[in-house]
Amino acid sequence: MCGINGIVRFEERIETEEIKYMNRVIRHRGPDDEGMFLWNSNSFSVGLGHVRLAILDLSVRGHQPMGYSVEDDRVIWEEQDLHRADFVIVYNGEVYNYLELKEELGLLTETGTDTEVILKTYARFGPRCVERFNGMWSFCILDRRKGRLFCSRDRLGVKPFYYFWNGKEFIFSSELKGILAVKPLNSLENLDSEALELYFSLGFIPAPWSIYRGIQKLEARQNLFLDLATKRLWKSYYWELPDYDPLYDKKALIEEGKALIQDAVRIRMRSDVPVGAFLSGGLDSSSVVSMMRRFTDLSKLHTFSIGFEGKYDETPYIREGVEAFGTRHHHYYFKEPDFEKLLEIYSRVYDEPFGDYSGFPTYKVSEMARRHVTVVLSGDGGDEIFGGYWDHLNGYRMEILYKLPRWLRKLGAKIPARKNLNPSSNLYLLKEAFRLSLSPPERFFADSLPEDAYRPPIYREWTTEKLRFCLPKAGGSLAEALRIFDLLYNTLPDYFLTKVDRASMANALEVRSPFLDYRFVEFSQRIPTCWKVDLFKTKKLMREIIKDIVPEIIVQRSKQGFIPPIEEWILREKWLKSFLAQALGILEGLSFTLYKFLNYHTLFSKKFVLYRVYLIRTILFLDWYFNYIEHTGKTYVNIF
Repeated sequence: MCGINGIVRFEERIETEEIKYMNRVIRHRGPDDEGMFLWNSNSFSVGLGHVRLAILDLSVRGHQPMGYSVEDDRVIWEEQDLHRADFVIVYNGEVYNYLELKEELGLLTETGTDTEVILKTYARFGPRCVERFNGMWSFCILDRRKGRLFCSRDRLGVKPFYYFWNGKEFIFSSELKGILAVKPLNSLENLDSEALELYFSLGFIPAPWSIYRGIQKLEARQNLFLDLATKRLWKSYYWELPDYDPLYDKKALIEEGKALIQDAVRIRMRSDVPVGAFLSGGLDSSSVVSMMRRFTDLSKLHTFSIGFEGKYDETPYIREGVEAFGTRHHHYYFKEPDFEKLLEIYSRVYDEPFGDYSGFPTYKVSEMARRHVTVVLSGDGGDEIFGGYWDHLNGYRMEILYKLPRWLRKLGAKIPARKNLNPSSNLYLLKEAFRLSLSPPERFFADSLPEDAYRPPIYREWTTEKLRFCLPKAGGSLAEALRIFDLLYNTLPDYFLTKVDRASMANALEVRSPFLDYRFVEFSQRIPTCWKVDLFKTKKLMREIIKDIVPEIIVQRSKQGFIPPIEEWILREKWLKSFLAQALGILEGLSFTLYKFLNYHTLFSKKFVLYRVYLIRTILFLDWYFNYIEHTGKTYVNIF
């Protein structure tokens, strides 16, 4: 796990100090080593930078940028010799099956790194090498033979890749701050209005947008090419989710699921540094820790968790897991002073507005874990694989409503007026479900409750377009389409995985997620919908898979989010109203429709169903704005 940077210029030379500066601003991602490579020709200049978090082969042989000479069949890690290489790579991530690839392809290697395996696999198969990789990655390979850059992001978008391109200059980095270090676009006139509206609608900014016009995110499962002779840039997808093809053999699915969990955990425990695990007390992390016992002594395994005050505290379930597994456990209660302290750096961790406040405790648990280990395994992805969210349940319920005659659905939508109903009441939810059933399935989010939520045209277009893509992959099932939507576009790539990557890498901690193994993703397409969810229960098949290895109280528990009581803390603050007034003053000049919406709902309508959601998003937006737009100078440098 590391950080990568790069520049290509066609009209100006790249200065050594520019790459060094880009490396410096993302040094938190790789505090163990750094390197760079410059290649100047008559028509272009290429600079590559890398900061290293050493995990495999801790010696100097793991140094990057790393090169490979085909003629000499030699890997080059000495910077002074990189000009002899045919291919030069900067790489962030882990290809977990590198040992299997090495054996399968008969590769003779000089290092113990997966980086060397990537280079030699590329030398043999070109860009199609990524089809053989099982892991998480973002990398750039300078192919000096073909005169082009080849960049890639993993199938699910675990690792980030930002880039700027204007026809004259190409700049990329693992984080926005790397690009901003040499291309200071953090000004009011460069804000992307669509990205801003998507942030307030979703709580995050999905790929390919970033908050700045001109900077984009490479999408999950995408390759990017830049021809250095023609200045042509193009992108393509290298992996597609298989179509939904359910297997109605529960015994076979359970056995396959168990085997997959075991193997996904096995290859993710490959490391030359200590490995631990996050243990939240939920199904996903508990099953991962339980499976780790096959490959390590759990009495020596460090596990980590966070507790909260109030109803969202999972500590009792965490204790059950710790007692069952016997790990060396570290628990921390996240309290209001922790939130206040982290708010000072939160926006500088993410570089753009990011509205998931579970990022605060994620940062804290990562900070705690880094004192003991360099790598942790997590349960991320289990909900997207096995159907763990409320919208998956709702999709299943909607499929039942779709089977009713339209006249009956119209009648159900006329249940007494909304103002007479409690928004959390079953009658309210039933009325809204009937109303939504009158719309096409692809408009599930565009038309879903509550009607007065902020849904600008770009949100409606984006969600509808993505659901329209997901429905054929789901065999027409809305429940499956919603799960696929979460997996490929919504909750995972630029939301939860962004949260985990930035919070962990800010602390130089690598997080590996067995459920994000692409084999699991493809396996999920063979699980019948009715074995994922029913009218009231989620993750049905998963509970069957893990029931023999996880405590019963955890197996049977309902979904509970990783939610600190930040809303309650904020609502007590005396500065809240003046702070929001400042935010509205800024937003009035950026988006009048957004200003009107927030002015009414956030400040003056506490009965609004999503009042607190928009309150948090507004506060985190303003915190980002003050750090990146209003302040002058490069305040985002050296913040950790």
